[in-house]
Amino acid sequence: MNSTPWEAERWRLGLTLVLIAVIGLLSGHWLLAVSLPLLGYSLWNLYQLYCLERWLASGVKPGKAPEAGGIWAVIVQHIYRREVASKKRKKRYKDMLVRVNAAIDALPDAAVVLNSRNEIEWSNDGAQLLLGINKRRDAGSYIGNLLRLPEFREYLDNPGATRDFELQSPIDGNRVVAINLTPFGKKQSLMTARDVSQRVELTRVRKAFIANASHELRTPLTVIAGYLEILQSDPDLPEALVGPLQSAREQASRMESIIADLLTLSRLESSHLNDGDGDDVALSDLIRRIVGDLQTTVAGDTHSFTLDIVDEVCIRAIHMEIEGVVLNLCRNAILHTPPGTRVDVRLSLDQDGNVHFVVRDNGEGIPEEHLHRLTERFYRVDAGRSRAVGGTGLGLAITRHVMERCGGDLRISSTPGEYAQFEAVFPRKLVC
Repeated sequence: MNSTPWEAERWRLGLTLVLIAVIGLLSGHWLLAVSLPLLGYSLWNLYQLYCLERWLASGVKPGKAPEAGGIWAVIVQHIYRREVASKKRKKRYKDMLVRVNAAIDALPDAAVVLNSRNEIEWSNDGAQLLLGINKRRDAGSYIGNLLRLPEFREYLDNPGATRDFELQSPIDGNRVVAINLTPFGKKQSLMTARDVSQRVELTRVRKAFIANASHELRTPLTVIAGYLEILQSDPDLPEALVGPLQSAREQASRMESIIADLLTLSRLESSHLNDGDGDDVALSDLIRRIVGDLQTTVAGDTHSFTLDIVDEVCIRAIHMEIEGVVLNLCRNAILHTPPGTRVDVRLSLDQDGNVHFVVRDNGEGIPEEHLHRLTERFYRVDAGRSRAVGGTGLGLAITRHVMERCGGDLRISSTPGEYAQFEAVFPRKLVC
């Protein structure tokens, strides 16, 4: 701290004390001698405070800075420097905000900031192009009044129920936009929307191609399989052709299974399941029946099942689809594990009322890098083994689609050399 201002203050205090002594000695009235100099010193400091307050109220303009000496001059300098630094910082933040807004406006995606009441606080130019939201006209408007869809309002009330919400653009009926809500700040949310029309169209074309190709392949494949069966039943068939025909018949049968699974996938992807659709499925009895059938057929003497099943669990769903989920998971645990493997099958309810169907084996397990891809079409950890056991590579993909359609979840976990576990979780709303 520079000592010069404080030296000036010490001189003022010293002068005040000298005045007190002089007045007291000359007049002999010490009360008056003390009061007058101290009153003058106090009034001078009050005047400096008044000047400082008026300067602060005027906006700390340099031309209106109070003319003060001593410590008051230092205080004025500190305040002015802080004000200059604050203005520079504000200008820097303002310039940064302008650049950020310009960058967001340049994005092709829509961005809308909503408050706790889902009212628009800010939007970019992309919101105008994709959703018809004008940043000036619609500021403060409830977003549900601009995007008038009951499903969208349900999504606003429960954005975590689904990752993205897709709807037709109110500006262009040929566009499909995917909306996502992300909470941030103090009960605010950022709504983003992107044009997914090309992806939706490609998905539609892919589904149509798979469905049409599968239907077209089914008839000639049936004919081929029929002729192969006729040739196999010929008593005069040369011994050299028995093996090739048997192999061709097995491959034809496998192709029929693949086509059937592709048609199932196409149906699952193109249809929507509403709440309450389906039948009352006695899940406990269904699991016991399927496990019993597999134990006497596929498993035989090579695999063993242990059951831990809660009785009388019933869910509202499509019976054929749920039967496929149970059969796929239990059958995979047999086909993709070595002889001697034990398969544990559990059915339970958690504290929230959700139903958990778990199939766990103590086989070789699955390496971690494969887990996230197991539900992809035709993905195999061991392609040679999968073909040897007759798998189509579509079972887990079908299972995942069934679980997504009914609002459930398929969870896969494994530790190589210890276990592999597949868990189908059915939401409480399906329990009947």
